[in-house]
Amino acid sequence: MRQADCGEGDNLSSSVTKPRTAIYARLSDEDKNKAKQTDPSESIKNQIALATEYIRARDWSIAGIYTDDDWSGLDRERPEFNRLLRDCEQGLIDIVICKDMSRFTRDKMVTEEYLETRFPEWRVRFIGLTDGSDTADKANKKSREINALVNQWYAEDISNKVRAAFQAKRQQG
Repeated sequence: MRQADCGEGDNLSSSVTKPRTAIYARLSDEDKNKAKQTDPSESIKNQIALATEYIRARDWSIAGIYTDDDWSGLDRERPEFNRLLRDCEQGLIDIVICKDMSRFTRDKMVTEEYLETRFPEWRVRFIGLTDGSDTADKANKKSREINALVNQWYAEDISNKVRAAFQAKRQQG
């Protein structure tokens, strides 16, 4: 049994290794504070720092840091997101940690596919730090589902507002 599968109060033998955690950070809007376009945004740095602090406080290991800067949470073609999923499927990751569930995805179908189906099959736990998402806590499944719906609505609302602004600009010449 991997440590990631155990609850907080479980007694573990010393032969059990630390869970291999992955940090995933994403930001869809270009961060204006970047010195160079290739630099990570302040938001990405902050997401990584928050997750790193959480992991270190539990004495877990960091197996990888995956970042998609300037990518929409609705885009399934995010390079680091897909690398993370491949690593999870290959058994290289025990726990995925994000600032919150919306950083992982804003697509409700992707949330359901991975958090409710694939991750359990692969024995991967998901933790969203600021929204309390934790697939090891069966009691918060309904709140995760509601958050997934709200995250998708938010993305759709922003998309509609951007389209309306572009349309208004076109009409004004």
